[in-house]
Amino acid sequence: MFSVRLLLATLLGITALFGLTAAPAQAAPATSTVHIWAGQVHVRQCASTTCDLATSELLTNVNVQAYCQRWGDNVSDGPYHNHYWVEIVSPQGWLGWVSAVYVSGGSNDGPVPGVPVETNSSPVYCEYV
Repeated sequence: MFSVRLLLATLLGITALFGLTAAPAQAAPATSTVHIWAGQVHVRQCASTTCDLATSELLTNVNVQAYCQRWGDNVSDGPYHNHYWVEIVSPQGWLGWVSAVYVSGGSNDGPVPGVPVETNSSPVYCEYV
C-alpha cells in the first residue's frame, strides 16, 4: 500500500519533472527614462547599424524606457559620435537598440548617464527578455 507521504512525494516529483511547479517570481528589470532628441531614429535588433530594424517605427523627440547599454558600432551625426547603444522599448512596445548619439545627456563616446552599462567585468547583462 502506498502511504500518503509516498504518494505526495511521487506527485511532487512528477510535477517537477514536467515543469508544472510554479516558477519563482522574477523581478522586473530596472529601467530609466531617456529622451531621444533627434528625428527619424531607427530602432535596431542589435547594437549595430548593420542589424535589421526591430520595428518600422521611427522615433522623434520622444521619451522611452531604457534597460541598459553596451559598446557597439560607432555612429556619427554632425559633431556627435558614440559607440554606445541603448536597449529601449519604443512607444509602440518594441524592444530594440538605438545609438547613444541620439539620446540626450551623454557625451561623445561616453555612456548615457543613469542607464546601466554592460562590460566584460560588470554584473549588467543586456538582453531583456
